[in-house]
Amino acid sequence: MSFFQLLIVYVFANCSGQGYTVDVDNVELKELNYNNPEIKIVPIKCSFPMDEPYRSKGYDDYIFILGMSWKTIYCVQNDTVVSVLDASGRGHGEYSYISNFAYSPQEHILYVQGNGKLLRYSVPSMTFINSVDMDITATGMEVLNPEELLMECSFYESEKEIYRGICIVSSQTGRVLHKCYDFDFMNTQMFMTHDMAGSNGGIIFSLNNLDRNSIIRYNIDENSIEELFSFSFNKKWKVSRRLVRLAKKDPLLFSRDDSYTENQCRGCHYPYVDDSELVVWCFPMENDEVRSVAVIYKDGELIRRSFKIPGIDIDPSPSFIQNGYCVDVITSSDEVTITDPEKLSPLGKELSRVINDQSYNNPVMLFFTVN
Repeated sequence: MSFFQLLIVYVFANCSGQGYTVDVDNVELKELNYNNPEIKIVPIKCSFPMDEPYRSKGYDDYIFILGMSWKTIYCVQNDTVVSVLDASGRGHGEYSYISNFAYSPQEHILYVQGNGKLLRYSVPSMTFINSVDMDITATGMEVLNPEELLMECSFYESEKEIYRGICIVSSQTGRVLHKCYDFDFMNTQMFMTHDMAGSNGGIIFSLNNLDRNSIIRYNIDENSIEELFSFSFNKKWKVSRRLVRLAKKDPLLFSRDDSYTENQCRGCHYPYVDDSELVVWCFPMENDEVRSVAVIYKDGELIRRSFKIPGIDIDPSPSFIQNGYCVDVITSSDEVTITDPEKLSPLGKELSRVINDQSYNNPVMLFFTVN
């Protein structure tokens, strides 16, 4: 028996529109080897206790980590926290919570959405620049250029009609400039990554649907959208009754995690595309042996791979993608559990040592690749 059955129907851009159905029965278990130069353990250096990580994004020059309180963003350069955005409040340049953020390497500006506003802060000083009002709710965003943001958003077009989809939003006014891609809010989730190697000046994002999951590229130069890859699971997550009630009560504000039920599979997250492969991650639910799976399309072959570190209770999966690396931001609030001392690998020994010795139980980053 396989760990779980995955039925994938994929449409790749170079396949001339032809559809393929691939039935993958077994997960390839891959042990991470510490001798591999592409594997790095990076403890985050910080002179004070950090909030537990909630969401992380990696760019060429900085890594940004939003704390679980939704009020603090840590700016990490290499392995060190160089500045902190902690401006919670109701005054000028402040917010009560952070719902989303994105960084512009071109401007060295961090865009933050919160309190119905789009706020801008200089990086790395985190000095407040300005803010504009926003009448949309964004659950994903990245910077296209100094004038425009690409957002997954929802907003009221009229008193009764709600728009849900991908939009280009003005960074200067906070207003929607162009609707790019519509979808059903009840059945859709999205994960967006910034410019990736081989993405031809584009932004890669994924849409998770009850029946179909898609990897889509927004081409910045041509202002166009192209679907690269789509697939479906035979174990599908379902919309719960609680989610339906929440959506009817307040269609713009509810937790998407409430849509998942037990013994299901969810994906596709953390998309990565380069010239030779396309990778997305899915997460089987209620499965003790396989908790995360990389679905890899390379050289005409579809591979399903799960990563293990023998002897410890950590299943590596990305918190974000940076320059082709999967980066797992591991909280060190609890000591690493050694499940089998006899099988403990050199990587497991070193990772458990670094995590358990980390100052203030601050996070540790594990860099690895799917190959």
